[in-house]
Formats: sequence, C-alpha cells, structure tokens
Amino acid sequence: MRRPRSRVVIPSLLFALLAVALVVFAGCTEAEPGTTSTTAGGTETTAPGTETTATTAGGEESVQPVSESFKICTDCHSDFNQFLATSTVLTPNFGHALHLNKGYRCEDCHAIPTHQPDTIVKPKMQACFVCHTQEANAVAPGACSACHPADFALVPANHTAAGWLPAANPGLVKTVEAKHSALAVEDRSYCDMCHAASFCDSCHKTPMPHASDWQAAHPQTVASVGKTACATCHPAEYLCNDCHHTGYKPGDTPWRLQHPPIVKGSGAEGCFGCHNPLTCAHCHITGELDMNLGSAN
Repeated sequence: MRRPRSRVVIPSLLFALLAVALVVFAGCTEAEPGTTSTTAGGTETTAPGTETTATTAGGEESVQPVSESFKICTDCHSDFNQFLATSTVLTPNFGHALHLNKGYRCEDCHAIPTHQPDTIVKPKMQACFVCHTQEANAVAPGACSACHPADFALVPANHTAAGWLPAANPGLVKTVEAKHSALAVEDRSYCDMCHAASFCDSCHKTPMPHASDWQAAHPQTVASVGKTACATCHPAEYLCNDCHHTGYKPGDTPWRLQHPPIVKGSGAEGCFGCHNPLTCAHCHITGELDMNLGSAN
C-alpha cells in the first residue's frame, strides 16, 4: 500500500518556504550599519564603522577612516555633496570623496562641533588655502576656476569700496590711509587666498608688513629699490624728512631749502650719518644736487 503523497510534499514545501524567507530576510537586513549616497561624481559609501569608499570616474577608491567626532553625521546626511546641486559658490569639481581619498580628515576643514546651538559653523575659505595657494609649490591648485563657477563674483565687495587703495592725492600725510593695509596686518591669510606674495611686492617693492627690525634695516632696502618705492605709502617724503631731518616743517618748501639755517645752527655732523661729505660739497660748489656720490658708510 502506497503512502499518501501529501505527507512527503508538505515537509518539502515548508523547507522551501523557510529557505526563501531566510534569503529575503538576509537581503533586507544589514549586518552592520552603513550609508550609500549618490553624488555628481558617482557614489560614496560609508562602510561599517568609520571607513569610507568612493566610486568616482576613476574607479572605486578607499579613503582613510573618518574621525570619531563626525561618525554620527551620516545619521542625517546621507549625501555629503547634495548642496552642490544648488550651490552658486562651488562647482561639481568639489567633492568630499576627492579630499577624503587623499587622507584628509573631516576636522581639517570642519569645526568641532559643526552644529552649535544658534548656528552652523561652515568652513571659511581660509581653511581651503592651507593647501590651495597661489604659490608655485602649492599642495593643491589655487586657481579660482578649480572650485568656483565662471559667473562667481571673484572680487570681494570690500575691494571696490572707497578707501580700499590709497587715494590718488592723499595730501600732506606721513602714511596714506588704505583699508586693505589694516586687514593685511590683522590677517595676512585673507590676502594670500587670492594673491601670491609677489603681488604685494610688485607695488610695495618690499615684503609687507615691515619686519620688526625695519627701522634699522630700511636704509639698505631704500638704497637697493630707491626712495620712489616708499612714496607709494609715504608721499612727499614727509616721513623721511620728519625722522631724518630734525627741524623739518611740512609744507611746500622742500628740505633742500629749509636745511641751511638748521645745519648752520646745529652743525652738519648729523648729515653725515646718511650722506657722504662729497654730496654736500658738490651741491654747495656747483649748485647741483647729486645723491649718487656715495654714502657715509
């Protein structure tokens, strides 16, 4: 007598259903937490723990572990590059994977904590220029087009404001007023974002701001670049006269016409600190001023 087929089929069906359920359950459950995001350059996957892999045009790349302080960012931010879709400041050339793949850490650009009670602390442009600079040996390119779109306003508003550069006719002053100088002294990195050191030197003819020993060292600089370089910031040689020529009275009368009674009263010894006696003799005998006759030193 044959056994009923239902007794054989039922256990087989139960086993098959159990196997299917295990496959479906395994496909819907991650063994460990992870996040995948789609970006302009491909996909970025935050693997379990703190490591990130990025798929870019060049293929899949592994990056250094993300810092502990930023592990929870992916709880809310599934796509770190989402802001690029509407950004008017940065182009799609920028990407977190590009930087992470080179071994940079989140805190190299971002503040800790980024989210504060009353604000979100976004990276300042100065942070970019730790690597992106205008110098020839820069770690990363400093060209504006490397990160900014073509229609981005490259010139800051303060650069076109009145007084940013010295006035054409500053008048009788020891030092001209220029708003850029105060900012350059306060935070030179602000200038270095867009300008190489040679840009400042092309106008000032000497590294700015002046070195701490400038008062003692400036005669050599003046001798090498000429006094006209000083006139960019110190017009009409007012500052020179006020320091070097005791008794000088600012105005339309040059020192050459002011000095005879002063020298007659106090002597010429002070003149020879900068001038060769031949300079005085040549002028007094011929009536021609020749400052190229050498110096006292």
